Amino acid sequence: MSGTLYNQFGLMSTKILFITAYDMDKYGGVQNQINLVSQKLNKLNYSTKICAPNSLDYDLGKSISFPFNKSVVNVSLMPKRKVLKEAIAWADVIHIHEPFIPLFFWRFKTNKKTIVTHHAALNKLYLIIQEILFLFVSQKVISTCVSNEALKNAHTLSDKSIIIHNGIEINPQATFTHSYNLLFMGRNEKRKNIRLYEKLANNKMISGLYTFLAITNKKGKVKNIKYIINPDEKDKKKILNFSSYYLALNKSNESFGIVLIEAVNYGNLLISSDIDSFKKVMGDSGVYFKNNDIKSLERVIDYCTNNNLRDQWVKQYQHIKKYDIDKLINKWISVYTN
Repeated sequence: MSGTLYNQFGLMSTKILFITAYDMDKYGGVQNQINLVSQKLNKLNYSTKICAPNSLDYDLGKSISFPFNKSVVNVSLMPKRKVLKEAIAWADVIHIHEPFIPLFFWRFKTNKKTIVTHHAALNKLYLIIQEILFLFVSQKVISTCVSNEALKNAHTLSDKSIIIHNGIEINPQATFTHSYNLLFMGRNEKRKNIRLYEKLANNKMISGLYTFLAITNKKGKVKNIKYIINPDEKDKKKILNFSSYYLALNKSNESFGIVLIEAVNYGNLLISSDIDSFKKVMGDSGVYFKNNDIKSLERVIDYCTNNNLRDQWVKQYQHIKKYDIDKLINKWISVYTN
């Protein structure tokens, strides 16, 4: 049939619909992974579309912003029902990212194959509430999650869940060159710990030597830091290429920490707090300081100043190849087609 897509096996392409309550115009880990997996599947001649607030395929309408799980999310609680129905009718397979709102608030329902992916690592209170509310959900799904930290979240919906890590496109041109440029990336919120970065910038010995950059959502008051507010992806990549050391300063565990491997993938040596979730992502390739300890962080920066850590960056770069989307995409294809 003219115009019909076929996948790499010569079979008619499966139509895969990604659904999320998260606003596609707002940068975040969920949106990042939806776009990446969708783009990779399209290159393999699978047919994909995205159904979400501000999606170019199926736009569910406006989102609202509110604090949740120590962060701020932009989501749709009341989607355009007609658009949602059209999207479901188009699809062969449906993949919902962060399923709580679609399954509970939207009352999502279909007989088509449905996969859900849990991204967040919820605190105990949220886990209890979610588990109770999911008792009122009867939709049959295949449950997946992005990390061991997100597994407890996934178990509130299903006792069985497949872990498929977040992925990146490995940058073959990445290289580390020492410069005196430090970078922080993250929202101005407690768990991201930009306050520790600001303390570091007030150290006259270090600030006299290093340039401090911060990609964030709100301008701070420390004169030694250049705050870059909500840059687009193109500008963010330029900043990553410009800097040499990325500081991941989180005080509490993340579900995965995709930004860690993104930074290494653009030639930054990763320096991170020694929280469990970061150590699980980077293993023994990481350069760690004691969580929320300014003296420990200062000692690490001083060590970087006086030593050539190119070999350490190479070790980190080799390590992140385990998250190569070209390797992980086959796991998704298996879930969609089996």
